[in-house]
Amino acid sequence: MIIKWLLVPALVLAVYLSLRSRASLRGQARRKLLAGATVVAGVLAVIFPGATQWAADTVGVTRGTDLLLYVLALVLIYLVGSTGVRFREQEARLVRLARQVALAEAEARIGLGVAPGFGGPAQHRHPSGATAATVAADVVSPGEAGHRVS
Repeated sequence: MIIKWLLVPALVLAVYLSLRSRASLRGQARRKLLAGATVVAGVLAVIFPGATQWAADTVGVTRGTDLLLYVLALVLIYLVGSTGVRFREQEARLVRLARQVALAEAEARIGLGVAPGFGGPAQHRHPSGATAATVAADVVSPGEAGHRVS
């Protein structure tokens, strides 16, 4: 049965590729190619149903529908892993954005304003010498450094 020797490495490869970062252009291209290949394979399976039986016979599976089920399971495993990675990356981006907004609001409250070329909290200092990051921490827990937010 050739299918065992094909499915096990394909399963490992699907899991490995699905858990890689999606930020790269290569990862995005791989996802698009997989989607296109899945559509083409589905169309060909509908137009030429005998081809799936021939492929199943070639790899040692009894029915073409069983082979399609195996391939569908591999695609589903890839998509589940890929979606989980994408959600984690979006969550990390949201956390970074929330931190930037908190720092910008802290700067606005102490009168520094938000400059278009804002390069980070270390560049801007409050007249008392506190950085925007220190003031942002004070906004979260007022009273420690004497900066109260009304």
